[in-house]
Amino acid sequence: MNADRNTLRYALVVVFVSLMLMLFSLLTSQSSGGEILGRWSISVALLFFVLLTLLVITGIQIVQPARFNKFIHPILFRISDFASALLTILPPIVLFVIWFLFPVPLLQRRSFVIGVFMFSFSPGLITFALFEKARKKTVMVGTLLMLFSLTAGIVLGEIVLRAVMPMSIFNPRFGLRPHQITMLEVDLPGVTPGGILSTNMWGFRGEDPPEQWDEFLTIVTVGGSTTANYYLDDALTWSSIIQSRLREVHPMTWVGNGGIPRHSADTHSLFVREVLSQIKPDVALFLVGVNDMGPFLRGSAGIVERLPDSGIRQDLFARSMILQLMYKLKKIYVDGAPVVTRSVDPTFQEVPMLAEEAVLPDDLHDLLDEPEYYQRRIRRIIQECRSFGITPVFMTQPILYEDNDHWRDIREGSQWLGGAESPMSAATFSLMLDVLNKDLIDVCTLEGIAVLDLASEIPHNRDYFYDSMHMTEAGAELVGEIASDFLIELFEREEL
Repeated sequence: MNADRNTLRYALVVVFVSLMLMLFSLLTSQSSGGEILGRWSISVALLFFVLLTLLVITGIQIVQPARFNKFIHPILFRISDFASALLTILPPIVLFVIWFLFPVPLLQRRSFVIGVFMFSFSPGLITFALFEKARKKTVMVGTLLMLFSLTAGIVLGEIVLRAVMPMSIFNPRFGLRPHQITMLEVDLPGVTPGGILSTNMWGFRGEDPPEQWDEFLTIVTVGGSTTANYYLDDALTWSSIIQSRLREVHPMTWVGNGGIPRHSADTHSLFVREVLSQIKPDVALFLVGVNDMGPFLRGSAGIVERLPDSGIRQDLFARSMILQLMYKLKKIYVDGAPVVTRSVDPTFQEVPMLAEEAVLPDDLHDLLDEPEYYQRRIRRIIQECRSFGITPVFMTQPILYEDNDHWRDIREGSQWLGGAESPMSAATFSLMLDVLNKDLIDVCTLEGIAVLDLASEIPHNRDYFYDSMHMTEAGAELVGEIASDFLIELFEREEL
């Protein structure tokens, strides 16, 4: 009985230490909106109270393990050996999944994560400590068999997924899967049904890169969904049209479409570091702006939760197809990320404004917590391109909306980005985007970087947009023509 009591005491000490680590992390943390003692949010303060209570209870049980044994022993007799093994294995697995998929600030504190992982083993440790010797052996064998089965399942799953889903050449977080083909049977105004969406050997839309890479004029278009043109046939994207028109002047030209839906300036910067740095095209052509509207809209639109750019999470993600699949499912079913499907219904509607808008300041930068956040992001992209010997070229973002009476009476539907804090008209949305477009032009002018004010060149007309910002075939063709003319003149001037 003394051996059992000592084993129980050791298990309780592990619990005590784990609680101490979590409490230490909370004591040295501060919520972004402190309400309790000016330091913690209500949820964090409640968590601190719960952990402190558990710490006190655990400390008492360490001193008097017999009382705890007497209380818990009758419960253990009702737990099967299978359930006991599950109590040892399941909590750490569940915690790992939560830690990996939801990189919230608290779960990035090392002391808190270590404490939580230690605590996740406590149900199994305490259960094992209180079992008789014969049952300990049975439960241990069952736990080892369960671990072996789980490991074998993970290995088999990795093998199957690698056979079914080609590994990305670049950082897998970008989803650039090579040689994928999707038949698009779309139902969108201005878009022909029956298109093909395919990717090349690098996972870009467009032709495979030329073998004589250094002899070609190579361009990668970078942006979000308005660059990807996902619902347009491969040959009808504005990136493809640029390639066709440039080849009339310079036959050895290659344009790859690296557009990825929902990517904004910070993820474009990561794209430069992780993808463009490896292939080093001559030019990176950026269409940016609309996916950086989050700080203007605030609310859930200002919250970006994604995997850190480096560290153990990123290393695990890059090496495991199972984790990549889990993350993709989380983005779809939890975050509500859009999915490319075979059939798309037009969902864009002009909904009348039924409430008064808030009065806007003269300078819309005053709406932002960090007025220079966008300029700073653009400068970082420019610096990174320069460091890899890539010429950056930027284009401002065109949209359907404009500042006029019609759009002032239409509610802006930004659900795709999380929605605004208060009712907002489409005209106001266009004014906010105009601010970012002007910031882009100002930064490029100061940095000596070529910039095309595409937003001023594309008419605010439903002929060119099938929703508020995504282009019809006519819109993509017009963008391709304007951008290619701009690039031809730029290349002649710069002797590229």
